[in-house]
Amino acid sequence: MQGYCVRFNAIYNVISANIKPPMGLALIKFLDGFDADIAYQLRERDPTTLNDMQKNAMSVEANMLAKRARMKTEKKVTIKEEASSSDVKAYNTLEN
Repeated sequence: MQGYCVRFNAIYNVISANIKPPMGLALIKFLDGFDADIAYQLRERDPTTLNDMQKNAMSVEANMLAKRARMKTEKKVTIKEEASSSDVKAYNTLEN
């Protein structure tokens, strides 16, 4: 995400002032680099500057990474719990 922001800024900042697109168009073009879910989340935050949009993008990315990690952890816990209960059933079957 940070790399995309740096590349976008490098290109945007070399455009001469007389042909540089207005901020609103720059924000729309910035969103073109994302999938629909991320773009929606960024639009929803209604930033007014490119800097705000980029800060929001970093925040959205951090939130998504945290959510993925949490889901991965929850999945591992569920799998372990399922394995434990099936082990108990198998053990009980062997005893009978």
